[in-house]
Amino acid sequence: MTKPPAKAPKARKPKGAAAAPLPLFYRKPTLLRFESHGRLSLRRAADFRFAARATSLPLVAAEFAAAGRDYPLVFASDEGAMPLAVTGITAEQNLFVEADGRWRAGSYIPGYVRRYPFIGITAEDSGSTMLGVDLASDRLADEGEKEADMLFDLRGAATRTSQSAMALCEAYATEHTRTRAFVQALKDKNLLVPRSAQVSFADAGRAVVQGFQLVDEAAFRALPAAAVVEFHAKGWLDLIVLHLASQQRWRELVDMSARVRAEAAH
Repeated sequence: MTKPPAKAPKARKPKGAAAAPLPLFYRKPTLLRFESHGRLSLRRAADFRFAARATSLPLVAAEFAAAGRDYPLVFASDEGAMPLAVTGITAEQNLFVEADGRWRAGSYIPGYVRRYPFIGITAEDSGSTMLGVDLASDRLADEGEKEADMLFDLRGAATRTSQSAMALCEAYATEHTRTRAFVQALKDKNLLVPRSAQVSFADAGRAVVQGFQLVDEAAFRALPAAAVVEFHAKGWLDLIVLHLASQQRWRELVDMSARVRAEAAH
């Protein structure tokens, strides 16, 4: 990470244009600058309660193998159709965040969550990526707090903490670009279809989880040979297989939800 510029780049918006929605979890994302944030530090203890109400989380392609062991992998129903890890059945309940803020032991923590409160911010003039942070995050502390690491040293240079954050943001951005290409190929081949999942609870009847897309397995098997060769060369066949295999995780997700309901009832 290079030292942030003295002045943040100004984004140009057409007159009357609505502000773009903020990314999930971020309330006040801001370019990290020594002049303004030289006394900020990051608390070492990870507290994931900021994600406790997220029933799905963004994923990138490199995470499919690890995430598919714990979560059903689906695709968003919007135009972007980016992949998501399903983390809950009941609205606003992430089954993987414990009451004390820990992530469920042994479960994969998606990169989008691990990256927070940092975020990559792209400069319009140069296209370079700079490090941003959500100033509203509870993980940020002032200089001198115990169990927290400074983001800048006394000379204004990035510390190891912010260098590591920058590396994570850059890697995530690279994978995000690769993932967009994969999703676009799925859309071009008409492989994504809307789906819903019917969930049965022993104590509360049935519920329907909807608002996501899956790869249509029949359409996938019917891909022409040239498309199969292309998908194989780009590693996309593996991603589709991992996505399809992850649908077996719905049963475990339902069981987890039932256990949480039973514990809450007592």
